[in-house]
Amino acid sequence: MTLLMKLHVLTGRKEICYSNNKGEEWGIQMRNGQPSKTFKMLYNYIIADLLFQICDKNRNYCVKYNIGDEILPIALWKKVEEYELKATANMSGSRLDRHKLASCICGAIIEVRPLVRIKDEKISENANEILALFAALNIIKAFMMYDILKDVPAEKRDEAHRYLRVHFDMKLPSLDDNICDTQEYRKNIINALYWSHFKCRVSQKECFRYDIWAYSKIFYHLELYNKKYCEECYQEYKDKQPVN
Repeated sequence: MTLLMKLHVLTGRKEICYSNNKGEEWGIQMRNGQPSKTFKMLYNYIIADLLFQICDKNRNYCVKYNIGDEILPIALWKKVEEYELKATANMSGSRLDRHKLASCICGAIIEVRPLVRIKDEKISENANEILALFAALNIIKAFMMYDILKDVPAEKRDEAHRYLRVHFDMKLPSLDDNICDTQEYRKNIINALYWSHFKCRVSQKECFRYDIWAYSKIFYHLELYNKKYCEECYQEYKDKQPVN
């Protein structure tokens, strides 16, 4: 089953609109720009949702409507396409697995940098790296939920999916899991993402050093790390169901 088909199973619909007034306009322009159906699904289902949550919770943040001459969804899609070409250049096939796809989207978000501050308000300088990391993690989460729910009857799948979406959050290793570091994993990985390009901005030179394959492997290991938590959450859901 393709990544797109798995997303259709999870959501029960082919497109999910961004939850503000600009969503419909973005959706129309995305269709005219011919991004893949998989990207449209991931953008609306995960990326736009994260952007909406961030801006809704902290009014200092806003989202750039245009990146150069393109609206944000199109600009991000084109950057993801560039990353996917790089990722497939040394592959025997042309289809990316979930970890490489998450890695491509993570790198693209960091380059496009959709989050900005409103006027002179202060925001975190690594806000886009945090967004990129959690977009990637939520992509992995979506497919983990598919894996665990794929054999559940369709009439029960939606309720189980809603429960997992709310109650299962991707975890990052804590200091208790790490015997060779004094800084938490979350801070380490966000710093790594940030420093992959910060010096380029300072020197105003093209030197972006995001490693698609390395972060793909990191997302693979984070999926393995979270597998038991996903299974435990689903078991918790099943235990709450009435006995027939």
